[in-house]
Amino acid sequence: MTSRPAGHRWAVVDESSDPVPGDPEQVARLGRQLRKTAEAIEKEAREIKELASVENWKSKTATEFREAAEGAGDKLRRAFKRYDEAANALGTQVREGVCSNEYASELHRAQQMADQALRDAEQAEENRGAAQRSLDGQPDDTPKDDPDSKKYKRQKEQAASALSAAKEAVQAAKGIRDRAAKLAADAIHDVIEGDGLKDGWKDKFDNWVHENSGWLKEISKWAGRIALWAGVAALALGWIPVIGQVIAVVANAIALAAGIVALAVDLVLAIGGEGSWKSVFLDAVGVATFGLGRAAMAGAKGAAAGAKALARSNLYKQAVAAGAKANKAWKIANRAVPGAARGKGAAQAVAGMPKGKVFTWSNLKEGFSPVSMYRDTVDGVKTIGNAFSKQGWRDGLKSMAPPSSGSALDPDLARAAAELNALPAAARTAPEVSTAINSFTGQSQVWTGLTATGVVAGAEGAYSAVTSTYDQVTR
Repeated sequence: MTSRPAGHRWAVVDESSDPVPGDPEQVARLGRQLRKTAEAIEKEAREIKELASVENWKSKTATEFREAAEGAGDKLRRAFKRYDEAANALGTQVREGVCSNEYASELHRAQQMADQALRDAEQAEENRGAAQRSLDGQPDDTPKDDPDSKKYKRQKEQAASALSAAKEAVQAAKGIRDRAAKLAADAIHDVIEGDGLKDGWKDKFDNWVHENSGWLKEISKWAGRIALWAGVAALALGWIPVIGQVIAVVANAIALAAGIVALAVDLVLAIGGEGSWKSVFLDAVGVATFGLGRAAMAGAKGAAAGAKALARSNLYKQAVAAGAKANKAWKIANRAVPGAARGKGAAQAVAGMPKGKVFTWSNLKEGFSPVSMYRDTVDGVKTIGNAFSKQGWRDGLKSMAPPSSGSALDPDLARAAAELNALPAAARTAPEVSTAINSFTGQSQVWTGLTATGVVAGAEGAYSAVTSTYDQVTR
């Protein structure tokens, strides 16, 4: 470190301490370190570019490397510029006796100027003191025009003028140092602000995600697996009488909650560069299929209710046409189609039926409505008591219908399908009833497709099952 004059000496120029502190050699040493880093970055960027330009390297890995190298090369070039500009601003050596744009050399020049001014000021102060002592030593009756007195006064004035000039030189030295420091700081600030490497909110977010990616990935992994297996449990166990209904409701709620957690965490990881957008897509598919599956379920139930209402109405018309009176005709129709909606309810059931496999707006609202989900969950939990009563088991076994196809794995859809199959042939063959039954079948198939899609998406998201299988087949 450069030796500087002691702090108390600067009082002679009205400074309480060294007015231009610092070590130019240390500044230049830092500049050389920055220059060395810039050269290393430039070398790395050049080597990456050369590797990426190898024409006979053709493979999936090569393509991925070139894509990554392009982004890395751009960042390295910007990083090189940052270190290069900083090295230029600070300087890599201390130049003697010249004006410079490098802070190290200008600091050195300012210190030399200040040190010389200090020496001049100390000499001037010594001369002024000597002249004053000489004046004080003259007799009291010394004439004013005494040649020695005039000489001493002139020496004192010259010393005062030299001291004033020295003080001005110190201020000039401080100005040189301040201007050089500002020039260097501005150059470094400008390159940092403009090179695209400054940590903005996105960089801070990315850093946070990177630092916490470990536990975030664990949450994502287990949330995805919980969502998958809860959905599978709802499908596989929902047909069991009494208990299955409760399991299905609770498992569906767990699957939805876990799916939303997995989606949120995977989205954070993907945005932060620590996850894949494939996982986000699969999570979104899983969450979406839950709501759309509920919509299809609502559509299927609506179609079944409408079909039964139309069947009851047609059977009534057929009985009247056969000569039965109105009351007897309704009894025949009610006996053939038990549980069918009547009156205003029948009209609403028919009006609210979906057409084919297309959802109605009401079905979609039902599928994604938090209120509907909460209501269904509460209703399902209320049935827990049935698991401990004989009557509940008797009713459950009585209403149980075995799955007749993949589109009727759900117990409610299985019961609805069984009821539609039990309709009299005369009612089933009516065009409007046949259309409604076909709509029920279509909605059930949509539910099955969505459910299968959700399970596959969940399996892929939780275990990469599809990707692993594909890799094994194509290996």
